[in-house]
Amino acid sequence: MSTVFSEVYGTYYNVVAKVLTQALDGKLSAASMQQLVREGAYGDSVLQLLPALADGTWKLLTPELGTPLKNKPTMPLTALQKRWLKTLLLDEKISLFFSDEEIARQQAALQSVEPLYRPEQFVFFDRFVDGDAYTNPKYRANFREILHAVQEKRYLNASYRSNKGTIIVWTDLVPVSLEYSAKDDKFRLQAIAKCKLVTLNLGRIISVEAGEAVEHVKTLKKGELAKQTLVLKIEDERSTMVRALMHFSDLAKETEKLDESHYLLTVQYDKSDETEMLFRVLSFGPTIKVREPENFKELIRKKLREQLNLEKSEEKISRAKMLADADIILDDFTDDYKRMSE
Repeated sequence: MSTVFSEVYGTYYNVVAKVLTQALDGKLSAASMQQLVREGAYGDSVLQLLPALADGTWKLLTPELGTPLKNKPTMPLTALQKRWLKTLLLDEKISLFFSDEEIARQQAALQSVEPLYRPEQFVFFDRFVDGDAYTNPKYRANFREILHAVQEKRYLNASYRSNKGTIIVWTDLVPVSLEYSAKDDKFRLQAIAKCKLVTLNLGRIISVEAGEAVEHVKTLKKGELAKQTLVLKIEDERSTMVRALMHFSDLAKETEKLDESHYLLTVQYDKSDETEMLFRVLSFGPTIKVREPENFKELIRKKLREQLNLEKSEEKISRAKMLADADIILDDFTDDYKRMSE
């Protein structure tokens, strides 16, 4: 029996479980048992499993190919699997996929299990701190509605707050995929709007509703509708290349190694996401340089000039305030000095 329940030979357990399930349903025959073993196990498994099942060695089948078992067998969870499940329950994002009642039941079942690790044990140096509010009831409801639309291939109607604060109403969006950015700690919806691929941050979605089923829509691959190509030269300091691949994981891309510490990364993106791409590139600082196109380089220059002018303006304001504060201090000191001299 140790072979059946061995973690190494877990395949045997699954095959035997299928055989016993058919026996419980009254559908097992010598031919179907042989087919299950051949399809689900290894080449020589017929020589090991079939005799053990058929001759009563394991006492799992009767001579009539029935079984004394009362319930269908299920795969038992190992200690490692239980610890992994307990770890997942500690992640806030788990609330997007399960109700509070379902989570409570799982937590109760795994109460005595120690997780593999806890979220507070990790410190992220390259992740933005304004991640999505995964436990917010409205966010959870929007996420599930979108997930349902993606899985069921249904249209979406959504109200969306842009990064400029304006409200945009999207109608008849065709959802393509839900994607998670580990760097931004945010979920994004990839959808088709009027034959154009758009990216919507879930945290900016005010309300969303799934509509009718989508029919006769071509299945799109990532980057298929992208109109813009961005070529980046990466200096691989502090694992910049790995971070860039993770950061742009939601986009179609190609990489080319130039030498031991430099790479070319070609990324495709949609024109409507250009502002977001600009900030994503700038977040890497001097370790990433834009090779082409020229118009994206100009966007970088413009943004840097705006930032420089803003910093100069803030510096002038700060300097003026400092001088004004100094005048007040000096005036107060002069008044105090006069009073002391009288």
